[in-house]
Amino acid sequence: MVINTTKAEIIELAKLLATPIDFEALQKAKVIEKDGSWFKLLNMNALPEHALKQVKAIKSDNKGNNYIQFPKSWKKAQQLYKRMTGKEYNE
Repeated sequence: MVINTTKAEIIELAKLLATPIDFEALQKAKVIEKDGSWFKLLNMNALPEHALKQVKAIKSDNKGNNYIQFPKSWKKAQQLYKRMTGKEYNE
């Protein structure tokens, strides 16, 4: 399998993965709702691109509700960004 991904595309993905998610703002905007270690997805179309790229797990309940989980830290992604660009990650 051949993957034609440029270094710039990989750096952009690393930047998306390194961007912290503002869970409080997303909850206030009724995009997600905290439910234990999961978040009930209320409006997928309003979820920012960097948050979509960071989804770690997805599940549905028997009522058709979708739930998502995110990583607990952005440190590894921020370190990857620094290794690839030579610069600290800054939003």
